[in-house]
Amino acid sequence: MEDNLAPFLSPMARKLLVLFKQYDHDFDKLLAANPQISRAQIDQVTREVMSAMELVMGKPAPAKKWRRKAKGPANAYQIKMTLCGSKPPIWRRVVVPGDLTLEQLHQVIQMAMGWQECHLHQFEIGGETYTGIDEDYTPENGELDDSQYRLCDVIDREKTKFQYEYDFGDGWDHTMVVEKIIPAAENPKSMVCLAGKGRCPPEDCGGIWGYYRLLEILEDPSHEEHKDMMEWAGGKIDPTEFDADEVSSLLSDMRR
Repeated sequence: MEDNLAPFLSPMARKLLVLFKQYDHDFDKLLAANPQISRAQIDQVTREVMSAMELVMGKPAPAKKWRRKAKGPANAYQIKMTLCGSKPPIWRRVVVPGDLTLEQLHQVIQMAMGWQECHLHQFEIGGETYTGIDEDYTPENGELDDSQYRLCDVIDREKTKFQYEYDFGDGWDHTMVVEKIIPAAENPKSMVCLAGKGRCPPEDCGGIWGYYRLLEILEDPSHEEHKDMMEWAGGKIDPTEFDADEVSSLLSDMRR
């Protein structure tokens, strides 16, 4: 059962479940041996597991306290994401359900752009910062847990802009724009990529400046770093490569 739950759980929840098994499913023993883990984290993971179990069993997950009670199907949000500093722009246009949590929206962005979910991330929306919270990252500046907030609860207007940052080292900043909010009554097809342009840069290439430097080196056989960078990148990179249908297929398989 735990393997079936994994796709629905945050990294923190998955790690705590492993520890839980190591301590014979005794939370008191786990907490005594791991003072860095708080009771609040245990409570959050418990709620995640309960929701995940109901999803796996085909039942609706119970609404969390912060969520408004749903009144029928959710509206859909058409969002355009653009990688800051990219020239020509690297962008994607997706349609997603408005009741996605920000953590789930993070997963959508990763799939749509082509990132590998190897680094930390955060959203900046309306003056608040939302991020993934687990034992590897404890917020110190009032950041909010992005798994606890839905898109429709933090944004309710078209043309709203917000920021998404991935990998605080390379600093991949994305400008996000809610282009449309499509009423549920129109039966919008959600979890789909409508369009996009440009290949996603490789992970850990040094940010947008490092990406364009990498492309220049790969195109110049006489460059002293050409051989090493060709080996690192696995060959030449086509910066125009993108397939919206492939992204749509990935999104359609995303389990909520």
